[in-house]
This record gives sequence, structure tokens and C-alpha cells, in this order.
Amino acid sequence: MQKNNTYLIRGKGKHTGSVKKDAFFAFYKDCAKEPIVDKKIYNAFTKDLLEKFSNAIVTEALELKINKVGKLRIKSNPLKFFNKKGEKYKSLKVNWEITWANWHKKYPDLTRQEITEIPDKPLVYHENEHSSQEFYSHYWDNITVALRYKTFYNFKASRQYSRLIAEVVKNPNRKVFYYG
Repeated sequence: MQKNNTYLIRGKGKHTGSVKKDAFFAFYKDCAKEPIVDKKIYNAFTKDLLEKFSNAIVTEALELKINKVGKLRIKSNPLKFFNKKGEKYKSLKVNWEITWANWHKKYPDLTRQEITEIPDKPLVYHENEHSSQEFYSHYWDNITVALRYKTFYNFKASRQYSRLIAEVVKNPNRKVFYYG
């Protein structure tokens, strides 16, 4: 018989599960058949292991398959400027350096504070010329997984791995390519 679901509690928000890192150590402690390592060693081991996996995913374009949970990989997405309704896509990132230079040229007599108060100013977006107008993101492929409550979970990589993707992609002698 399955235990009650005491740690995944639905609430008003989209993702309201309260699973923390400590819950994994508690699960390990409950299920361990061998002598238990202390929490400090367990945390150091999991941190090192996840760091190695994450670096391999980004720098070697590997796909990490986690049994019954799905696959983690880097996904390549084409950069789209407008949708079918003619609205700008949210995936576009503003190039603030060029945008501010443009605004200072357009409004030379105004201060920065006065410029920020002007509505509907023109923005300049990054075109991702260095990556053939593609952007890359971490992707958790869980479509074919028979995982219960999979809508409770989401995967968000830490910023350091997003920065590592940018470093790999911007390298002119790049040898790692990702697929969509």
C-alpha cells in the first residue's frame, strides 16, 4: 500500500510542492540498508555528483536519463520575433546597452529618470547572431514518463549552468551543438 502524499500539497499557485533538499537525506536515511553516512558527507557527495552531471550535459551535449523521471538535456529553440497575431514573443531579450544608447541619442536633453517615464519607447532586442538566431535552455523531457504527479514538478537549472551554456555557444571554435 502506498503512503499518503504528505509533502506534495496543492495550493493556489502553479507549483506549490514543498520538497526540499533535506527530504532526500531523510528518504536516504529511512531506506539505507548499509551504515548511514552523516548529512555533511551526503550533501557534499550529491553536490559533487550533480555538478559533474550538469557540466557534462552542458559541455559535452549529453542527455542524462534518470530512471522513471525522464531526461535532462539542453534544447535548441529557434528565435522567433513575432507570433501569428503579430505580438512580440516573450523569449526576446532586450539589449539594454544599445537601447539606452539609442534613447540618449533620441532624447538628448532628458535625464535617465525622465527617459524611464516616457511610455512606449522603442526597444532594441538581441538577435543572437553568434548562435544562428537560436536560444538554448535546459529541458526536462518527461512526456513519455509514467511518473505520478509529474505536473507538480518543474526543473529549473541554476544560473551558473545557464551562463555555462552561453560561454559554450559564444565560443568561436565551438565543438558542441544542441538539437531542438
